[in-house]
Amino acid sequence: MTTPVAGLPISFSNDDAKANICSKSQSSINALATLVKSIIKNSHTNDYLTTTLKQFAASDQQLLLAQDHINKIEHTCQQLLFQSDILQLDTQELIQIQQTLNSMKLDDH
Repeated sequence: MTTPVAGLPISFSNDDAKANICSKSQSSINALATLVKSIIKNSHTNDYLTTTLKQFAASDQQLLLAQDHINKIEHTCQQLLFQSDILQLDTQELIQIQQTLNSMKLDDH
């Protein structure tokens, strides 16, 4: 069947319409499949990102606990150094006392 438009005949048949609809349907299905694949891929990416953020949040808490332990160790170390200094002073005083006693030459009378 032909219809004159601007003097040119255009052929149009049911087979052409069916082929055109099938082609557009296939194109739409392919686009939909691509969209679904993209959504699924992004969903997995978001899952990985969420998991990574949860792990980072947990490690952040562990870092804070580790810092707290380090602070306690540093405090203990400072206390031990202070006690060590006191013991050294006491030892030096005892040595001086012993030297003083020796120099006095006190014997048992």
